[in-house]
Amino acid sequence: MKHDKINSIVNDEEFFPFWEAIAWSAVQNAVMFGEIDVAELSNKEVVMAAIARTLYYLKGDEEDYTQEDEERGAGEDTSESSNDTQQDILWSSSHEPDLKAQADDFLNRDKSEFATLFYATWIEHWINRIILLRLAGERVHENIAASLVRTSKIELKMGKIWTSLGMPTIEKELLRRVTRVMESRNGFVHYKWPHDEESAHTDRINRGRVQAQEAKSTVEALMQLEDDVFYDGRTAAIKEAFKASWKERMSRDFG
Repeated sequence: MKHDKINSIVNDEEFFPFWEAIAWSAVQNAVMFGEIDVAELSNKEVVMAAIARTLYYLKGDEEDYTQEDEERGAGEDTSESSNDTQQDILWSSSHEPDLKAQADDFLNRDKSEFATLFYATWIEHWINRIILLRLAGERVHENIAASLVRTSKIELKMGKIWTSLGMPTIEKELLRRVTRVMESRNGFVHYKWPHDEESAHTDRINRGRVQAQEAKSTVEALMQLEDDVFYDGRTAAIKEAFKASWKERMSRDFG
């Protein structure tokens, strides 16, 4: 009975979006862990290699993982594993899409301070996610990684911590832009505005609009940075390859 319930969850079309999100997370994590040389692989090969590695983490020692296994790729039967020892699996979720969507909505409704608040929160989630995943790829204990993220200022995270994890130095101008976004956010959150005359109030509103636009462009620059550093500038193409492979698998197995 329990087995039937599990099968119904796995095979129910209602749950397909959930499993698709899980599978894409596996691709993202494999790339972030530094386990795949994206530049040396086609878009489809990136997807296949990432899913294949995840399956081997689930089913046995990664030492059993071979190039032949990688070429088999996602969607193949890998039930016969020479080692039954399961590995600890780290699944990650991201609130970044929702945060950006909310920030964009506030910006479109001319609620500049709230837009900046959500863009700044997006930046914090973004840098924390990347650091945590890179540390996981380095086999750093999760408690140590979490402590490092909690106690480090964003300047340190995007400076020495970033480069110590094998990533190229972030341009100084982009770092300055991030600092300005955080300062704008803090001014709103901690209500650091002085009492002023009507003309000064109008200037502050206009300045808030400019700051919100800069916050948005800063988020977009960081998204491009992630694309360039980790995905060889091919995030969108790799995701399209993933979606195509996923649809093919769903059609084959459930069509």
